[in-house]
Amino acid sequence: MSAALDPARPPLALDVRNLSVAAGETPLVHDVSFAVAAGARVSLVGESGSGKTITALAVMGLLRPPVRIAGGSVLLGDTDLRRLSRRQLDRVRGGRIAMVYQDPMATLNPLHRVVEQIVEAIRLHTPLDRRAARARAVELLEDVGIPDAAAKAEAYPHELSGGMRQRVVIAMALSGDPELLLCDEPTTALDVTTQRRIVELLVRVSEERGVAMVMITHDLGVAAGFSDEVAVMYAGRIVERAEATRIYAEPCHPYTEALLGAACDLTLPLERPIPTIQGQPPSPGELAGGCSFHPRCRYAQPLCEVDRPLLLEAAGGGSVACHFALERSPVAVSDAADEVGDA
Repeated sequence: MSAALDPARPPLALDVRNLSVAAGETPLVHDVSFAVAAGARVSLVGESGSGKTITALAVMGLLRPPVRIAGGSVLLGDTDLRRLSRRQLDRVRGGRIAMVYQDPMATLNPLHRVVEQIVEAIRLHTPLDRRAARARAVELLEDVGIPDAAAKAEAYPHELSGGMRQRVVIAMALSGDPELLLCDEPTTALDVTTQRRIVELLVRVSEERGVAMVMITHDLGVAAGFSDEVAVMYAGRIVERAEATRIYAEPCHPYTEALLGAACDLTLPLERPIPTIQGQPPSPGELAGGCSFHPRCRYAQPLCEVDRPLLLEAAGGGSVACHFALERSPVAVSDAADEVGDA
């Protein structure tokens, strides 16, 4: 029985099924499927170019020609977003579904005060008049932890710190009381302390408001502090998907293992080289047959070069796309990760 029909499970806020995206005839994302339960938090992780942001933009309906959705469906609750007209989608975006972008200075208009921009977002999706919308904007700024919110609301974006600007963008995204919030690298331009505060804010908002969230990030530390579930993307495909605790404790896919092994450990001696993943991810037009990770995989076998593995259920829970995942026990994975650290 699917999660959408199982009364023992929460309803799905987002259900992406076999989503494919192409630029002209060049495939960018291949048969991506994942679901986010109401109030749950899911991270899409992977190197730059793995297809994370393209997937999020496809969900939002923000792709522009020649990039297009080539197949699949995107369900927001019981609404198929791909079947909506442009006008219908405009009403859904910013209302039922919203997005927090990577660079708040690119999101906010530098010529308008913060409060004016939030008021505009509120009035697009609610019947509030300008006075009530202005009061609501200040409330939202207070909710996202901006001190002296009434005064800060009158500031221009350049007068705020990077962390405060990102909080303003989050407040704007919450102005339509969305069911689902997509966050595209929302902590990339911030210092480590501010990153942590923004992640804690997003988790609090999710728990208090029951908002489902998808985090797009290449930072495994950010994903660890945020996620209920993690989906690992490589070369436009999801190669592993599982609960966050399982992913970090017992990675099943060699790419997931390599990502975790390449995380910088500040406790290691300075003379020890930082672990890396050898090679480069393939470009969309350079995908060969078989497993797309096999040129960089320390476990690759001849089969991997010719036969692409399917995303199948993993022994420890979740799913993984690897021919030999079942032959690699959690102990073997742990030992291999240690070898990467010792290299």
